[in-house]
Amino acid sequence: MISGIVKDAHPTVNVEFRLPTLPGFTIEFVIDTGFTDYLCLPPEAVVLLNLPFRYELPANLADNSWVDIASI
Repeated sequence: MISGIVKDAHPTVNVEFRLPTLPGFTIEFVIDTGFTDYLCLPPEAVVLLNLPFRYELPANLADNSWVDIASI
């Protein structure tokens, strides 16, 4: 079972990534109830996980802040 918390009125869940040769790291995700089949990760996570990088794009979050996300 996955459990999370509500933070600033947004449901969130922490996902821990464990790699065989590196220390694990955690990314906090806001749960998107309108999920449309695409996963975006911080560019640093794409590099750490050695995933194929497609492109980076700016994203405007619900709190009106901007972040760069990587499409994989």
